[in-house]
Amino acid sequence: MSLRLLGRTVATRTLARPSIGLKIRHLQSSVPDSSGFSGHDNIKNNTNLEILDLALIKVHDLGWSSTAVARAATELGYSSMAHGVAPDGAISLISHFMDRALDETCIEVDDQLHEFPDTSECLRFICTTRLKQTLPYVQRWPEAAAILAQPQNVPLAMRHLTNLSSQMWYLAGDKSTRIDWYARRSALAAVYLSTELFMCEDRSPNHQDTWRFLKQRFQDMDKAEHIGSKTVAFGEQFSRNLYNILASRGYVSH
Repeated sequence: MSLRLLGRTVATRTLARPSIGLKIRHLQSSVPDSSGFSGHDNIKNNTNLEILDLALIKVHDLGWSSTAVARAATELGYSSMAHGVAPDGAISLISHFMDRALDETCIEVDDQLHEFPDTSECLRFICTTRLKQTLPYVQRWPEAAAILAQPQNVPLAMRHLTNLSSQMWYLAGDKSTRIDWYARRSALAAVYLSTELFMCEDRSPNHQDTWRFLKQRFQDMDKAEHIGSKTVAFGEQFSRNLYNILASRGYVSH
């Protein structure tokens, strides 16, 4: 199976592991590797992925921590100090999850996007699919958000959020290079982030309030889009509000 992501073709491979709501498939580039990596490097990489995948199951009990990675390594027969698996501790595990969740989202929506009549509906479906990847960890996600909001981790968090927004726009068919390119992606990133944080506190049946919240945010974004010249201002305003969103949830200090 192959999938087109931002101009590159990737092939999927399923890793054998217990199902936890996040279906694990390792995305590999279909372009021959010219980096000089040896077969040993590939084996090491696959071992690290196996450990991190199992560590995700441990998150429910051990949180987003190096302890979860060490426990997974031990259960798989490796040293709990397995070199290079999670060099930055919890943030490595969180980053691994976000990469996996985005890969899975792209795979899941790939053959369904033609069913939506407009870009907004398409984007909302992609956002919903990605949010559902976080649902199995929703009780622990505020912990991850707090770690991502630490000053040393903010650049990584923003890279993940920017990549997520760009991928969603690309999947929805937007390949423009218009002047509002950054504003549109900033606005979508803020819609996604605010909904994800809302979801962490949502106790409604089947998270119905979360999906209503997401729908309303898209309606707000669509209204700004139709205004035309105000799109950039809308995106910039949402971008400024990212910090305030985190602070209002108690993830960062005012």
